Amino acid sequence: MDALYQNSKLVELYDAINSSREDFDFYIAQLPETPATILDIGCGTGTLALDLAGRGYQVTAIDPAPQMIASAMQKDGARSVNWVTGLVSDLDDLPKFDAAIMTDHAFQCLLQDTQISALFEAVKKRLHRNGSFWFETRNPAVRPWFRWMPEHAAPACDLGGGQTVQVVHEVLKVSDDCVTFEERYDFNDGSGTLISQSTLRFVGLAEIEAMAVKSGLLLAETFGNWKREPLSRGSPEIIVRLTRAA
Repeated sequence: MDALYQNSKLVELYDAINSSREDFDFYIAQLPETPATILDIGCGTGTLALDLAGRGYQVTAIDPAPQMIASAMQKDGARSVNWVTGLVSDLDDLPKFDAAIMTDHAFQCLLQDTQISALFEAVKKRLHRNGSFWFETRNPAVRPWFRWMPEHAAPACDLGGGQTVQVVHEVLKVSDDCVTFEERYDFNDGSGTLISQSTLRFVGLAEIEAMAVKSGLLLAETFGNWKREPLSRGSPEIIVRLTRAA
């Protein structure tokens, strides 16, 4: 597992660095009315799960990183969410869900077909008949990793109290549909630099649909960005809604 999800200092930075709500707002608008049951897969530090619980949803949030779940459970309102450390396949004793969501490009951490198929099969078993599974992956056709270089680094992130962190990406290797890159976190307070190395997979829609159908899920909708515009070759995202096959 990447240091980003294990190092306590990087976990503490996660919310500040990932402050955009475009994806959260998009998915919230697609959900059934409360008090529907929602499964938040790869919940991270629990921001979306807590938001949904505050709106009246019955939320189960799961993540394989113990440090992420520990951070989520320290937040206000944490008792309103059922927190689980592990994988979706670990939820055998829980009821079915009206919808499942996988945000923050967590889908791209699944580097093998077997991992994706296992996720799809586990989600299918845990969805109600009319339930939906929403997730997104960066569109490989636009090769976004070409900009994951130091010269394209975003401005330093303000952490408060005069402290900032500059996050710099650098691609190390591209192999087939997998991209390995380094994230460097440079702090302005003299505390040094932290480095995390990650590999993400860029899967096309045709491959996603083929694996979904094989696992008993159907492709119901796609979008190309958080404004609900149609998916095209130049779209930055492949946003997917899968449903259970009849």
